[in-house]
Amino acid sequence: MRAFVPFSHRSRRWEPHALKLRNMVHGRNASARFDPFDLAPKLGLKVVKDFSLGGLNQHDRRHLEAVGSRDWSGGVYPVPLPDGSRLCVLNPFQTARRHRITLMEEICHCYFGHQPTALLINSQGLLVRDYDTKQEAEAYGVGAAVLLPWALFFPRLNGGAAIEDLSEEFDVTTQLVEYRIKICGATALFRSRQRHRLGVRAY
Repeated sequence: MRAFVPFSHRSRRWEPHALKLRNMVHGRNASARFDPFDLAPKLGLKVVKDFSLGGLNQHDRRHLEAVGSRDWSGGVYPVPLPDGSRLCVLNPFQTARRHRITLMEEICHCYFGHQPTALLINSQGLLVRDYDTKQEAEAYGVGAAVLLPWALFFPRLNGGAAIEDLSEEFDVTTQLVEYRIKICGATALFRSRQRHRLGVRAY
């Protein structure tokens, strides 16, 4: 029997990986809300989201708590701990829902065996981190599919659920819902169902 998969080719490739990761925690017991913190230890990750910034000066601390809090979401320390696990640090100033997709993205990097990014010197002589577009797209796409699996997401989408309702039901950000609709090739379907729900006639 063919798997129930999204419309877009890229998302179809991601869905089986997402289901495999979900099954590591819940087996085939489908539930809208999935907790990445239950999955992280199975991929050898120890997660830290509450850590002290006491060693920083007041100026640097204020920066990280305000503008700087948007500049990073999380990362995995590349050197294993003595027990073989690896440390995953989440930005303590971001929301719990943002933590969920950030952690799922890091879990997916481990699952696929992606190579950690490196620090490089750019043409201006500044130290910057490189970026592997393919790796990042794959990790984020599969992570989103774990949190919003098509078999559960599509019926709600097709039934006319609003973005805010889907965000609440799956406990994710509205931005992630919007991303999943678009990346799955379901934008036209979503708009059609929303017009119907609101009683708006299309011309």
